[in-house]
Amino acid sequence: MNRTTHVLLTGALTAGLLLGSVPGISQVPSAYAQTTLSVTADTNTIVAEGGYSSDGEALGGVPAFLTVADSQNRIIHADQLKTDTAGRYRFEWTMANDAPTGTYSVKVRIEGEERASTFSFTNSRTFDTFLPVALSPYRFTGELNAGQSQAVLYDKDNGLTISSAQGRSNVDVNLYTAQNAVRSAYSSDSSTNYLTISVPTRDLDAVVTVPGGVIRQMLTSYGEDAHLLVAAEAGSYDLPLAALEPSILTGVKEGANSDLTFSIRRLAANDAISYSINSQLNTLKATRVASPTEFAVTAHYNGQSIPIRDYGRNYVRYSIDLAGSKANHGGSYSALFRHPVNGELMTTPSALYQDYSGRGKLVISRPGNGIYAPINAFRTFDDINTPNRSYRELELLASRYVIRGRSETMFDLKGKITRAEFATLMIRALGLADKQGTSRFGDIPAATWYTDTVNIGASLGLINGYSSYAFGPHDNISREQMVTLLARGLQYVTERPYVDTVRVLGPVPKRDEISTWARDDMALAIQTGILVASDFQDFMWAGYTPQADATREEAGEMLYRLLAYLKLI
Repeated sequence: MNRTTHVLLTGALTAGLLLGSVPGISQVPSAYAQTTLSVTADTNTIVAEGGYSSDGEALGGVPAFLTVADSQNRIIHADQLKTDTAGRYRFEWTMANDAPTGTYSVKVRIEGEERASTFSFTNSRTFDTFLPVALSPYRFTGELNAGQSQAVLYDKDNGLTISSAQGRSNVDVNLYTAQNAVRSAYSSDSSTNYLTISVPTRDLDAVVTVPGGVIRQMLTSYGEDAHLLVAAEAGSYDLPLAALEPSILTGVKEGANSDLTFSIRRLAANDAISYSINSQLNTLKATRVASPTEFAVTAHYNGQSIPIRDYGRNYVRYSIDLAGSKANHGGSYSALFRHPVNGELMTTPSALYQDYSGRGKLVISRPGNGIYAPINAFRTFDDINTPNRSYRELELLASRYVIRGRSETMFDLKGKITRAEFATLMIRALGLADKQGTSRFGDIPAATWYTDTVNIGASLGLINGYSSYAFGPHDNISREQMVTLLARGLQYVTERPYVDTVRVLGPVPKRDEISTWARDDMALAIQTGILVASDFQDFMWAGYTPQADATREEAGEMLYRLLAYLKLI
């Protein structure tokens, strides 16, 4: 019996669609998902909720995905969560008041199934620019720790000593006040794991010093999941303490005269780096939406000062305040990272956060500090500018400079993609292109366009060769090889979820043609939504086989789904 999904529309929705089972897929366990989608007119809130089961048994821990797209099928919001032990899930998201009036689509996807419907939206206010964030009682940080219980220090009366001169705020955190705040917050709510330091000035350059004793108290009270969040005018920095290299964390926690110093700085317009970045943005035809912002951390202990530039495989999050920037819904907001050695701008995982009042921030996820340039851009190609199943994902990746065309006007949807090309795509998309790496592959020459990215991928364990000495950079990548690389990318960023390979592959056509070494990764891709039902239909009706060469279209859409699962876009 095929799976069926019912979509029930209520509230301010203008249309409803009752959808049946996915055509063409047989031998699927009996399962269903019932989803309610609604828009509440006064708060513009979309709610999608339902349950998932198979043969009457609730399926808990299964990823569910939500996407909201505008009338041009440009994705404006994406989210994912896991069903609870009862197989239930619930999404809730508020449309920004200045979102354009029009018809929008909402899609929910679980294990390859996708159901959709539409709703109409009328904006209640019009914002030409993003609004500033109020200072009182402390800076809004919901883009990083929404709904999170936290201890907050936000003025001189509760632990901050502030001096401001020539556009810079120097902030010192009182050891005993901060320790008491951490202990008190945890005793009243044991789920607390954030200490937030909110800088109460409008200076675009802030330096915040946090004593090592505060770090020690956070680890004692909050445990390994402790987060230190510094919120300033130019941006905010969410540092999970576990991201620090263990010896550095121990040194700060236990060393003499120890502390962590955070620097969040908006680069001046006449800064030489700003000129270089602007020149590159002109070449890329990207619009700068805020001045480049630098995030830095230095650890001090036992007379040492250690600048921290890299967090290994630990992703930290930054946000850049877009107050005063034009709210442009015609393109994609993202950030480019300035390579610390060669100065080249590189794509980095990022997403626009905008709340109902018109505040806008760009949230960046990356395993390292540095300079980020917020941009808005829209790029498309003549051969993807028509409705097909992947064009909105490809446009979004192109607008973020993750993917490129064969030329300025043509993407070449059905063209093949080589192993070196896809490895480079994935390394760039995950924000890892500034890492260092080497390999023993004899067929990777020095100084080619793919040398660094292949070597980085090999060093990080993201790619393998045919042997220890042969990678085959110019060979076309097969679909199952590509899925395996995507699975490694997922496991690099987050914990690999449990997958029942036999159950998940049960309904997949040509499952017996999947190589033994790729079966677990193929099942993982299906469970996490990297592979969806429409891909299965291609397996059957278009001669799609796991060992056949992947196309550029398939590479782009599956890379997008990986980033969406990881919440990196």
